[in-house]
Amino acid sequence: MQTWPILALIGILSLALAGCGAMGAQATPLPTRTPLPTFTATPEPAVQQPVAEQAPAQDAQQPAQGQADQAAAPAQTPTPEPTPTPQAAQLVLTDVVNIRSGPGTTYSLLGSEQAGKVYRVTGKSPDGAWWQIDYNGSSAWVFGQLVAVTGGEAVAIAQNIPPAPTAPPPPPPTNTPVPQPTQPPAPTAPPKPQYKFNIVVVSRCERQPAGNWFEGTTYINGQPQNGYKVAFSYAPDGSIVATMQSGPHEGYPGWKTGYYSHIINATNPQAGNWFVWVVDDTGQRISEIGNFQTTGPGEGCNQAVVDFDSR
Repeated sequence: MQTWPILALIGILSLALAGCGAMGAQATPLPTRTPLPTFTATPEPAVQQPVAEQAPAQDAQQPAQGQADQAAAPAQTPTPEPTPTPQAAQLVLTDVVNIRSGPGTTYSLLGSEQAGKVYRVTGKSPDGAWWQIDYNGSSAWVFGQLVAVTGGEAVAIAQNIPPAPTAPPPPPPTNTPVPQPTQPPAPTAPPKPQYKFNIVVVSRCERQPAGNWFEGTTYINGQPQNGYKVAFSYAPDGSIVATMQSGPHEGYPGWKTGYYSHIINATNPQAGNWFVWVVDDTGQRISEIGNFQTTGPGEGCNQAVVDFDSR
């Protein structure tokens, strides 16, 4: 029983002594083992098998029928592009236009429209001179030279053109007896003059570089007469600007019988339109109206002669 511990102790001591000897001598290194290369398997790409190999057995045994079905499949037809719809033709009236029931002036008149109205074109006449339009939901016609058309090149000749109306026959002539005059008609008497001075004459109008004025004479049956008032205005029967007495009178004792004169502008002649007539003591006109026009500086009319007579 005691032998086993003793043997164990002796073994331990032997191992200790052997270890010390080894540490005293140089140990020879063991050779390093080169590791072998590691092989990594690369997966091969899957090879696509033909359809015949992947198909079930019963389908692989009937290749002719599959090919026939494939050949019988219809080829894909390309979808055609939609054709653009042409714009509808229309017209605009360029003047006051008569709307008629047919392509001609012999057709009845449906109305008259002002320039600027727009209508849809539905057709044209065979000669292209008239356009058929949609007129308030009904078919009507307008003359082509009085409208402006857009898209008219695509308009077809109208198929519903009404027949041209037939002109009514002229009434038969009738023999209407003309009554014969029993005696020659009496001569027509000349109308009585409305005014005392029923004659007015602008006898001349001369150049006058100094200014504008007019003059004249009042007559009774061709003889000069004094004491009549001549009125001057810028308009016929307008407001009287001034009156002049004919013949010698206070301030003008040297005037001749029936003579009168009025200065419109003493210097720098001006162009204008002037009116002259005779008035009574109450200012009422008793003559026809005389009229003359001045032309201003230069050649022309600036000094007029206006005479009045009573016949």
